[in-house]
Amino acid sequence: MRIFSAICFSIFFLLLLSRNSYANEAMLQSLQESLQDLQRSVKTLESTVESQNEVIRQQGTQIEILQHSQQTLGQSSALSTASLPAEAPKAAGLSQGFNPDIGVTGTVQTKLTQDKIDGEGNNAIALKELELDFAHVVDPFSRLDAIIGFNDNIEAQNVDIEEAYYTRWGLPLGFTAQLGKFRSKIGKENLRHLHQLDTADYPLVIQDFFGEEGLASSGARLQNNIPNPWDIPLEITGEVLRGNNGPSFSGISRRPIFNSHLKTFFELTKDTNLELGWTTLFGDENPPQFSQVDKSGEDVNAPASDGRNKYGVKVYGADATFKWFLPEEKVVKFQNELYFQSRGNLVHPNEDPWGFYSLLDYKFSPKFSTGLRFDYLEPLDVIGQHRRTVGISPYITFWQSEFADFKLQYEHLEPANGDDKSDNMIFLQVDFLIGAHKHPVQ
Repeated sequence: MRIFSAICFSIFFLLLLSRNSYANEAMLQSLQESLQDLQRSVKTLESTVESQNEVIRQQGTQIEILQHSQQTLGQSSALSTASLPAEAPKAAGLSQGFNPDIGVTGTVQTKLTQDKIDGEGNNAIALKELELDFAHVVDPFSRLDAIIGFNDNIEAQNVDIEEAYYTRWGLPLGFTAQLGKFRSKIGKENLRHLHQLDTADYPLVIQDFFGEEGLASSGARLQNNIPNPWDIPLEITGEVLRGNNGPSFSGISRRPIFNSHLKTFFELTKDTNLELGWTTLFGDENPPQFSQVDKSGEDVNAPASDGRNKYGVKVYGADATFKWFLPEEKVVKFQNELYFQSRGNLVHPNEDPWGFYSLLDYKFSPKFSTGLRFDYLEPLDVIGQHRRTVGISPYITFWQSEFADFKLQYEHLEPANGDDKSDNMIFLQVDFLIGAHKHPVQ
């Protein structure tokens, strides 16, 4: 019996050893596979590092080329390939990095109206605007933007520098500066080009106070964010503008317009936000004066050039934009702007013109949006002129893609002068885009 027990114990011990041997062998095989995977990963990492080193070497070569070209700029009109670094690649295609971003935007508009006056665009189809957009960084500190506009007027085609300005950021105290011609930072709609509007035309108060397409002028702009203990975004902008633009002011270049704009932004919830702004403009009125005599010996109106009624025009404005982002890319926007003036009546008969608009826009699908704009205006000129004071403009927009959209708008206008008839208009507008066309975020 003892012999039998010993034999059984020996067999059990041998089986246990065999099992451990198999386990050790399996573990060893697993370790070998892990080591092989690690070796492959190391080889892949080495290949990646080598490719990154090659990219760094190529970039270093390009930097040497740029530095060399800057040193020899002005001494020779061509860069000799013999003077390049030994490892320099061929320069073919390298200059493409210096080419600006170029875009073309077109707006074709059809306008049908009850107005009997043969005004520009009435009962006609025309290329309302064609923009050529050039933009590129100048160096690590600055950027240049230029927008050249063409339009097909009834009288004659014309070309206009809509915007052309140099931006320099990283100034002391965090300021950003812009020099050139730009759309003045007034509220919301004045900053936008025609094809960027939700509607087919600018609100009535913008047209009456700042021009048919808003106020754009040569000048200088400084902009910065104001730190505050509440950590609320607070942007302040100051502008000095050439005074020859905008019907509210003198129209004389040497009499500048001063503008300041304050903007803040609130995240109300994860799906809603509110943007608020305030605008203040000061400028000369420069009333006409009977100081010149024509060839027939009669007095004629001549604008005062001596800055009469200096800074006699004060324009104040407030804007508020509420956005609500809904599921399935739906967006509701409620945008409002109000402007009022304090001025003399030496140029325009209304001493206290004011007006506002409210726009409700609902993008109910990625392809369609619809909305309504309400305008109220007590214009600069009321007496004896056909000036609209109330307008209702429903519209619908089809977004064919991010490069093309179609807009249909109806507009009903009641004139300021009660003796004039109301007007009804229909706009059909097409906007199209090719290339790069990115206006700076405002």
